[in-house]
Amino acid sequence: MTADRLSVASVCRALPTPEDPAAGLFVMRRLQAIGRQAKLEVLQPLPWFPAVRALPEWARQPEHEALGIPVRHAPMFYLPKVFKHLDGYWLARAVGERLRALRDSGSLDVIDAHFGYPDGAGCVRVGRQLGVPVFMTIRGVEEDYLEIPAIARRIRTALRLADGCICVSHSLRDTIVSAGAAPDRVRVIHNAVDRQTFRVRDQVQARAGLGIGPDEKVVVSVGNLLSVKRHDILLQALADVTRREPAARLVIIGGAMHEPEYPAQLHRLVAELGIGERVTFAGRLPPDVVADWLAAADVFALASRREGCCNAVLEALASGVPVVATRVGDNPWFVRDGENGFIVPPGDETAMAGALEQALARPVWDRSHISAGLDVGDWDRVAADVLTFFREAMETRPAGERALAANE
Repeated sequence: MTADRLSVASVCRALPTPEDPAAGLFVMRRLQAIGRQAKLEVLQPLPWFPAVRALPEWARQPEHEALGIPVRHAPMFYLPKVFKHLDGYWLARAVGERLRALRDSGSLDVIDAHFGYPDGAGCVRVGRQLGVPVFMTIRGVEEDYLEIPAIARRIRTALRLADGCICVSHSLRDTIVSAGAAPDRVRVIHNAVDRQTFRVRDQVQARAGLGIGPDEKVVVSVGNLLSVKRHDILLQALADVTRREPAARLVIIGGAMHEPEYPAQLHRLVAELGIGERVTFAGRLPPDVVADWLAAADVFALASRREGCCNAVLEALASGVPVVATRVGDNPWFVRDGENGFIVPPGDETAMAGALEQALARPVWDRSHISAGLDVGDWDRVAADVLTFFREAMETRPAGERALAANE
């Protein structure tokens, strides 16, 4: 390890790709900042299975570029929908050879795995073989995986053997400590916000640019069309709100992913509730267009049943928009009732409707105050905090102790 710059290999399946440039953008922002402060190589495992899931043409090339950073491809064999407890093993095989080459060339001080499974579990397996420190970043999906016994065992083992874990929320820290992570090897480092993109802007001008009438009450939600986001709760709440506030409308920004039945369910629900004229599914939008919608919004709303550190909430607050969100993840850490929005229980459309009505009924929200009250750093500060944690954790957990843990 050099005195000033660590050599970091970051491994993550969810990163921007040529066919989905918005995937894992928050991960890539952090890696981009780390690349300004350390020697960085990014590896992206790409799942494939013969005759069922072939690699797309772009993935057959050695690498692609995201945010100016080369992303090296690591084709990862996997079994679709079955034996998911083996995915960590397959991921380790996908990245192991490259990580070994980096170590042998003296270009690997730290393995930086994003998400606890399968990325974290697979990287811990490789790190134990190579004698290289491994850190995992826990982002939220781990809570669901810990409910699956065969996968939970692998996550618990990885948490115990990793040199350290970064959690993007305090709630996730509590979750993984309960699952076996040593408290002194866990650090909370929230995500960051691009303040140049997400900032307080003129609402009238933004609404004019989007064709929004001056009397409309606009609620914006940002989240892919997945059941974990509970857009169905938000739609039911909107139907309730429009009975008393007919000018209310909802714009949902986000695209379909691996749950194709859920978007269809949402469209059916809109028809059943009779709110088709009050709901817009805007699809996936680039960050600058999302920022336009936030600038135009009266309220931001998110009905998720699970979050870690929700970037959409941070971006809304940075834009000065009051937020109505569920009491999950670190939403309560950032959203304070009556000051910059309201917190409601997850799964409660009545509470969501009531909070939306309160937020929409307030004549004026101090947008500059809301934005200034968001205490998160930029991505360079996040990267510096991450690298500092790597160094501190490696100094307090000597290689001998890691070797003992690896032999358990």
